[in-house]
Amino acid sequence: MALRSEGYRDDLVAARSAALSPIGGDSERPHAVLASMRAGPRERRLALVLALLSTLAFAVMVPYARLPLPKVSAFIPAYESALFINDAITAVLLLGQFLHLRSRAVLLLAAGYLFDALIIIPHLLSYPDVFAVTGLLGAGPQTTVWLYVAWHGLFPAFVAAYALLTGSRWDLASTGRRDAAIALGAVALLVALVTLVTTHGQLWLPSLMEGSHYSSAMKFVIGVVWVSSLVALVALLVKRSRSVIDTWLTLVMCAWLFDVGLSAVFNAGRYDLGFYAGRAYGLLAASFVLVVVLLETSGLYSRLAESNEQLANETKRLEADVRSRARAQEQVEAQLRQAQKMEAIGNLTGGMAHDFNNLLAVIIGNLDALVERRKDDTEIRELAGDSLEAAIHGADLTQRLLAFARRQPLTPQRIELNELVAGITKLLSRVLGENIAITLDLDPKLWPVVADPAQLEAALTNLATNARDAMPNGGGLRIVTRNQRLDADYAAEHAEISAGDYAMIEVSDTGSGIAPDALERIFEPFFTTKDQGKGTGLGLSMVYGFMKQSKGHINVYSELGIGTTFRLYLPRAEEDRKAAATLGATPQRKGHGETVLVVEDNASLRRVAVRQLRELGYRALEADNAESAVAVLEREPVDLLFTDVIMTGVTTGIELARMARERWRGLRVLLTSGFPEVKANGAAQPVEARLLNKPYRREDLAKALRETLDA
Repeated sequence: MALRSEGYRDDLVAARSAALSPIGGDSERPHAVLASMRAGPRERRLALVLALLSTLAFAVMVPYARLPLPKVSAFIPAYESALFINDAITAVLLLGQFLHLRSRAVLLLAAGYLFDALIIIPHLLSYPDVFAVTGLLGAGPQTTVWLYVAWHGLFPAFVAAYALLTGSRWDLASTGRRDAAIALGAVALLVALVTLVTTHGQLWLPSLMEGSHYSSAMKFVIGVVWVSSLVALVALLVKRSRSVIDTWLTLVMCAWLFDVGLSAVFNAGRYDLGFYAGRAYGLLAASFVLVVVLLETSGLYSRLAESNEQLANETKRLEADVRSRARAQEQVEAQLRQAQKMEAIGNLTGGMAHDFNNLLAVIIGNLDALVERRKDDTEIRELAGDSLEAAIHGADLTQRLLAFARRQPLTPQRIELNELVAGITKLLSRVLGENIAITLDLDPKLWPVVADPAQLEAALTNLATNARDAMPNGGGLRIVTRNQRLDADYAAEHAEISAGDYAMIEVSDTGSGIAPDALERIFEPFFTTKDQGKGTGLGLSMVYGFMKQSKGHINVYSELGIGTTFRLYLPRAEEDRKAAATLGATPQRKGHGETVLVVEDNASLRRVAVRQLRELGYRALEADNAESAVAVLEREPVDLLFTDVIMTGVTTGIELARMARERWRGLRVLLTSGFPEVKANGAAQPVEARLLNKPYRREDLAKALRETLDA
């Protein structure tokens, strides 16, 4: 079982991996991350809307960019701390995508975000009036602005390089970790070099700040920065196939352009409206990709958790199916062993009965001769008569043994079972007595059979007398005839029977029932549940042997305190089957997705019913008792309640059906039971509730469901 479960898990994992396979067929580049998944229409529309809103806000603020505002000392530390966190996290996430994709273009983009995060450190340390009046690191009045220029000029270069390298023949990295280490080292070296030049080499750099205002040289330098940002934006826009990250990088570069424009082109200097508004755009630019990556990562984890849950559920279902099949196999093997045991006992008893009959023939013949010769001797005649009566009784017992061994001589002929049952009922009325009521339910279209009528009558009489003994205080005996088609599934569960058409005789009583441990042995010779001296233990053995000799089948259903039902199946007469062959089989009537609640305390039967319902096109729910069924009805909309009549617990299926109909007026009810359509457990069956007798075939279930739902 474990091997099958593990194999199924491998199949499911393979299927899930296939779902994440590359769109373009590149098996080496899985499309499971944002850097490689194509942007959908929804994402493109959202990015376009945000770009238009950003452009509109930029256009509104440009005329007021030089408007002076109060200096907020905590603004720069708070702003750049937020930028550092955003850029650092984005760099780490993109680096993870690079290690998955091995795309040098993604590595360049991760390096760009890492450069942004690291360059913020010297920029913040050197900013005037943050940690020192003139800043740290030996900064001068031009250090911070040159760091700003390098910061805002080099990041677009990384983005443009990413756009140009994506999909090229230089994109795929052979060793991801080595390339990542080289890129990280290069970024750290670049930041150190820029910091060194802008601090200790500031004397050789043109002056970009005059007090708190920009110089004329600043306009030229910042123009170059702005053009580099525009080049990066165009490089993204002209890409033939844009991924999700490409779409949001386009929005990032728009915000980047607006950041540079407001804080360095259209404003006058520090602490005016453009200074603050531009940095707000900068924070947006640093957040777009991060937010999208985090959301998608969260979504991927959710989908992974959902897939794992589905995998766990499928594994449980498979394990339950394997256990169910193992139990079914064990049941079939047990039935086969029982059949083999009965066959062995039959061979033994048949041989013994044959030899014993020979002995009895000698005894009876001699006794007859003795009586004839000494007929004037009263004492001899009396003794011989008693011996003769005992010998005849012994002959009757051997005849029953032969019946069990399927060696009794039969005279089979075509029988109309309804006529035979109706005729024997008169005899049974006298045998059973007045305190037992006999009721008949005969199918007028019952198929004829070929069997020995005398032996069949003896079998029915035997069942009736057993029923009488189980009802010492009186009760009811019900005889039902029906046409049944036993399918391959039923035949597979009962090794001694073949699938086909059968006429069924059902004999049910309301007696004391048979204990489960005795139920398995009732057909064995000399086994009896009656008191000593009240039974030979051969009656049911004779019935069993007769049914097998007639190529039929017998089963029994019993519950203590409720009663017992025997069902005798005889094959449909061959000539009748040939005449009716042209009529064809009635197609099974499928469901249309209706919801059916199965209430059955026997787990094996419940699983079979649920499987059949789903195969018939119904949505199946299940419960093991009435209380659980009510909980399901309160929680789920149900079209039909399919419940067993006799269940464990204080509430029977009939009581459940009545209560459910009172609460849910439109609910349809279909009952099922191993007993016939009589009172069960002391309660009358609900009005208009059909009862489906066990065992039933799938086509019987399909027909009953549709007739109940369509009524």
